[in-house]
Amino acid sequence: MSDGSDTVIKESSNKQHDKKAILFLREAGATVSDSYQVTVMDFNNKFDTTEVGNTFTVDPDHDKTWLDSTSINFTWLSNDTLQIDYDKKLRTFIQEKKVEDVTIIYKSR
Repeated sequence: MSDGSDTVIKESSNKQHDKKAILFLREAGATVSDSYQVTVMDFNNKFDTTEVGNTFTVDPDHDKTWLDSTSINFTWLSNDTLQIDYDKKLRTFIQEKKVEDVTIIYKSR
């Protein structure tokens, strides 16, 4: 599906260790921008680099901002609630409110 490669930036599990969130960088080809993507999945599942992030996907919107370590952060507020903080200049493609029985709260900054 992707001509580029994926690099895991951050991985974090909830306190119960039954869910995890993964932030990764999808490096694109010559005609498509790189993107940051977040996937929420069962803790024991293996991250599949061929799949698109199922929770949150953004890009730098034609270089209006940058993708760096401060672009996106996430925090588990409880075992079934994940908060994603992100740069409001990022262009959003996917922004799910519930994934794998986890409620997602978004805060732009």
